[in-house]
Amino acid sequence: MKSFIILLSICFSGFVFAQNKSVLFLGNSYTGVNNLPLLVYEIALSQGDTLVYDSNTPGGHTFNLHRANPTTLAKISSRNWDYVVLQEQSQIPSLPEAITGPDYSPPHAMELNEIIKENDTCSKVVFYMTWGRKSGDASFCDEHPPVCTYEGMQGELRNAYLDMTIENDARVAPVGMGWKTVIDDDPSIELYSGDGSHPNINGSYLTACIMYATIYQKSPMDASYIASLDEDLAVYLQEKAHDIVFDSLATWRIGLNDLTVGFDFTHTDLDYDFASNSEHATSWEWLIDESTYMEENPSHSFDEPGIYDVTLTVYDGCDTLTETQTVTVGSAALLDVENKVKLYPNPANETLYLQGFNNSNTVVNIYDLYGRTVGVYKINSNGEIDLSTMSSGTYILNLGSQFYKFVKK
Repeated sequence: MKSFIILLSICFSGFVFAQNKSVLFLGNSYTGVNNLPLLVYEIALSQGDTLVYDSNTPGGHTFNLHRANPTTLAKISSRNWDYVVLQEQSQIPSLPEAITGPDYSPPHAMELNEIIKENDTCSKVVFYMTWGRKSGDASFCDEHPPVCTYEGMQGELRNAYLDMTIENDARVAPVGMGWKTVIDDDPSIELYSGDGSHPNINGSYLTACIMYATIYQKSPMDASYIASLDEDLAVYLQEKAHDIVFDSLATWRIGLNDLTVGFDFTHTDLDYDFASNSEHATSWEWLIDESTYMEENPSHSFDEPGIYDVTLTVYDGCDTLTETQTVTVGSAALLDVENKVKLYPNPANETLYLQGFNNSNTVVNIYDLYGRTVGVYKINSNGEIDLSTMSSGTYILNLGSQFYKFVKK
């Protein structure tokens, strides 16, 4: 399984990171038509993410067939997959065992899940919930009346896929329910091809957006890749995909057992107590002021005030996540020097010098002329502030009780 890094700070907690995923798609023509894996790949790429994928999608294939299909088994064992997507034949999950017989989905779903986990215990299984046929399933209407209509068939599919998801401690891509949301909201939008069963490009694009949101746990909204769709329609489908996934994450079991990383802290003067609020972690590693701690909730005493990066890395046996927070510790002893400081050059280019000030690791606030905070900056041991990331303009530097105006060229 791959590891990825989350970089956060107290000033930029909304940082979004690029993700690299490997996904194996196992299904039939509902996955193969319009090349769903490629659509997911393109959406991910347009969002700054990458996807390594493979698939096996023979027409009409069932879980029963996939569990013994040599190509399927070879592809499962070809690498350690981050995700394996399982899509059953379109009718079987909506029907009782009395009708499906040996093709009844649950036992074969469980066997496929076991095969996947035997290859890599860290692989996550995603059940691809399909949609009801446009006019229901006429071929089994008499034997199982709920499938006589689209609504009834969709309800049966939803329940069956959720049951398999729970039984296998997996997650579900709620594609069928995403389709239902669009059909209920605007029936004029056609998602089906001419057979009333397979997706047209609209349906496949909606499916791909839901699959992207399920796997990456990121919104597909604003993805620049829209296939051959009209831009307004693509944006609408992106929004519906976002809503169906993120409004019910717990229902779809998306991220339910995933590793998370985060921490808080309290302090008295220079003595800090750090507490991990990470979920599902089995080990912790902290880097604080060049000291390493391996316990979940360490304490650390800083030698002097300043700006320090505190990093927590957590592991759950599969994934590794890292969070870094920039912590401002205390305040420097400024009162005896603040009135003696002079700023030069002024205007300044990349570096502003504070003549008469040499307290290293001191932090100061810089404001714009409207009083808005531009940032917290560190004065190094030479009395210098790095202005290279600042835009040109006039600013106010707050040092202790004094305020100094300077210009950045």
